[in-house]
Amino acid sequence: MFRALFRVLFGFILACLAAGLTTMLFAFGPDQVLDGNPDKISKFIDGVLFTATHSAVFAAPFAFIATAISEWQSIRNWAYHALGGLAIAVAGFVAQMSSEPAGAPSIVNNFALTTFLTTGFIAGLTYWLFAGRSAGHVDTVQFAPNDRPGGSSQAQVKRPTPAAPPVSRKT
Repeated sequence: MFRALFRVLFGFILACLAAGLTTMLFAFGPDQVLDGNPDKISKFIDGVLFTATHSAVFAAPFAFIATAISEWQSIRNWAYHALGGLAIAVAGFVAQMSSEPAGAPSIVNNFALTTFLTTGFIAGLTYWLFAGRSAGHVDTVQFAPNDRPGGSSQAQVKRPTPAAPPVSRKT
């Protein structure tokens, strides 16, 4: 159980870091990060960590629900986690949009929506890659229905071999 909890927490942290990295790549652009300027790289790394923390605070309750369902139902499909990330990103976009003051410049544009959706998708895939593929595993090896020894989808039960009858010795 502790291994599963550690796996889920580790996956969530990596997903948040991936969300921060993706968001900052939209803000800075890869060409500005790769030019070798230490000041830009420092600002980029600070931005990634800040954005990852902000993503973690917002996404934690939603990710907890999606992860609990995934672990409970042993959902290991990448699409589930990617769609979960997209759903959390849409919720974040709507929350950001609804908190804007009237008359101020709006976040509602294609660039912002693309940033949020890409970030959610990448975060969901990152979670699946590091934690979601093992959803529902609890310290034991579990077989998929057709991966059981002998290829049967039924659990194979080994019955003990009956004891041999006693040997009578006549002397």
